[in-house]
Amino acid sequence: NRPARTTGVGPREPDVKLILEMRERVIVKTRAHPRALRGPLLRFFLLLAATSFLAGLLIRTDLPDWADEASPLLLALLGVVFCVLLVVWCLRPLARWAGTYTYLTTERIVTKRGRSAAGQRSIGLYAIQDIVALTGRRAPYEAPGTLQIVLAGQRINIPHMPAVQKMRELGIGAITALPRFPRVDGVNMEERVEQDQ
Repeated sequence: NRPARTTGVGPREPDVKLILEMRERVIVKTRAHPRALRGPLLRFFLLLAATSFLAGLLIRTDLPDWADEASPLLLALLGVVFCVLLVVWCLRPLARWAGTYTYLTTERIVTKRGRSAAGQRSIGLYAIQDIVALTGRRAPYEAPGTLQIVLAGQRINIPHMPAVQKMRELGIGAITALPRFPRVDGVNMEERVEQDQ
């Protein structure tokens, strides 16, 4: 076994995050499109606005006596709540996005989160019956979308895939390049892109 190597225009660099089998090589390594961070970004602005509004109320000079006396404690509690929600709603999804990669190799499709084997899910190319690109209506060729892996008994979705149509083409190409690829009852090679419902 050896560490994975990314493919690209420049020189290859070793990647310790994925261990390859003998003669296996990485075709594509990518992470989710940045649009996956729209939710955490929206929650950050809402959290910031709400916290600023409540902090503004607590520092007013015309508060009732009981509220004026409790305002330092309430401000401290508000700061703690802000930090906790910032981590849970914003920073944790950001870290998960930054540490999760999808690999297309000559033998499998791998989704790996972090450096441990526990966060890795592999799908052998031989087990794949079809690969479908789910995009929005009238989406351009390079648009992100959901890569749907069709197996015998289930469909596995990989959301927010950059250039999902290109990724589908590369996946189909990797399957057809497998040794002794079955020409009958194999992958549906019809070029098609299904639209999101």
